[in-house]
Amino acid sequence: MKKICIMSVALFLLLSGICVAAETEQSGNNSTSDSSTPEAMANETAKALQAENIVPADYEETGFASWYGEKFHGKLTASGEKFNMNKYTAAHNYLPLGVKVRVTNIENGKSVVVRINDRGPFVPDRIIDISRVAGEKIGIIDSGKSKVKIEAYRPKPKPEVKKREIIPASAPKDIYGAFYVQVGAFKVKNNADILVERLEKNGFRNHRMLRIVTDSAQVFKVQIGMYKSLSKARKVLGTLGKGFPGAFVMADVIQE
Repeated sequence: MKKICIMSVALFLLLSGICVAAETEQSGNNSTSDSSTPEAMANETAKALQAENIVPADYEETGFASWYGEKFHGKLTASGEKFNMNKYTAAHNYLPLGVKVRVTNIENGKSVVVRINDRGPFVPDRIIDISRVAGEKIGIIDSGKSKVKIEAYRPKPKPEVKKREIIPASAPKDIYGAFYVQVGAFKVKNNADILVERLEKNGFRNHRMLRIVTDSAQVFKVQIGMYKSLSKARKVLGTLGKGFPGAFVMADVIQE
């Protein structure tokens, strides 16, 4: 009986020791993962810098920008998040979703940094759609659209990061993904078929036709591709010539 009691006490002490050790180890792990430490802050900043480096540092694009607001507020974007006209976001045809770019109004010099979270505008005369709050910041609300310059955005590292000399990965010289050149969009399929025939006669046989159905109508979109880099898609766009006005490069996405 005494042996049983002694063994029970020993077992209790052993289990208590294990629990204390596990609790101490867990407490220690939590303290080292504190996001407020210089190491954690440095790692997060480095990750942010590497994410921005998806876009080449010398990326620059000039064209017209417009803004969108209440009509699309709360609707889903291509990134899966709901559009909020009061946040600094934008729609672009091919820049990677999630990256940030600087948009500068050429007419007044005002600029804003926006995050790409949607696709569009699917028209040849504009290169970017920005949220209402972003449009207010660069002064295009009244005019509806304005000529802008889009540049790669590079966040400045915090002082703590500079001291640790964290160097982000070098930026690529191109943007890679799945790109197409949209040549035309028609409500009548026969018109799209005619364009496809023209493309084939001009040597463009790698094409596709998308049928997009909305609540009010259907649209047939004719696109050339797929190309694995933005530079290749732009090169093809340049070879189309004046016979295909309104063509533009876009990332692979089902348009609505």
